[in-house]
Amino acid sequence: MSDKKQIYYAKNLSDIFYQLKSIAGLKIIGGCTQLQELPENSLCIRNIMELAFCEKHERHFDFGPETTLSQILRIDPTKMPSVLSEAVKSIANSNIRNIATLAGNICAPNYKHTLFAPLLALDAKLEFKSETEVQNIPMTKFTTVPEGFILSKIMVPLEEWEVSVFRRLGPAHQINEKSASFVFLANTLKGQIANLRIAFAGPFSIRNRQIENKLLGAYLPLSIGNIQEVLEEAAVQFEQKKGDTEVSPVLKTQFLNLLKYSLEQLT
Repeated sequence: MSDKKQIYYAKNLSDIFYQLKSIAGLKIIGGCTQLQELPENSLCIRNIMELAFCEKHERHFDFGPETTLSQILRIDPTKMPSVLSEAVKSIANSNIRNIATLAGNICAPNYKHTLFAPLLALDAKLEFKSETEVQNIPMTKFTTVPEGFILSKIMVPLEEWEVSVFRRLGPAHQINEKSASFVFLANTLKGQIANLRIAFAGPFSIRNRQIENKLLGAYLPLSIGNIQEVLEEAAVQFEQKKGDTEVSPVLKTQFLNLLKYSLEQLT
């Protein structure tokens, strides 16, 4: 078998679908900042304007999948969720961010990369297109790109949050077994928790809806006993979601410590 790799280029959306249908085993690539080696046959979709856009609406932001991380950082940070801009800033360096795309971070196989937790917590939705169909999948239900589809839009709701915590775990400029991201969002009303989001992503992802719902309406500040009860439940959920996945015990400790810290910020 020849070791020669074949790279094809698409000019627009129609061209992408035509080539995917015409060439067997074709894999879509973008910035390639996470690939160790190219597939045998790959289709480069960089520089397709239909897939590289940022549009602010009254209640949400639309991002094209081929929007680079640098493009996102050029948006006024006061006009987008702070956990998203902080997460983008935490990724690699400016040279990599000039190349790396939203789609590459979201759709990377085998690991939930840095932007996964913020988008999970923000209730983002992903739009996928095929030649004849459009599917909208909530981030909370996303596992992989549907067969025959491409990611065409990322829709991020715009909401104000009183408490907003993002932390990236692991080494600064690479992804390894100790890499993960954590997000905590909360709003209060008349001394009670009115809205709450907790997300973690790395070797697997967690959106703690059980804990979120359980704490809605809780009076503040939370007692030491309340916080300890939440942490115990979160530890159980962590183990359940982890399943058979090999995970560094450091990540569990960091997740619980960050959750404790975030809950203590609610006053």
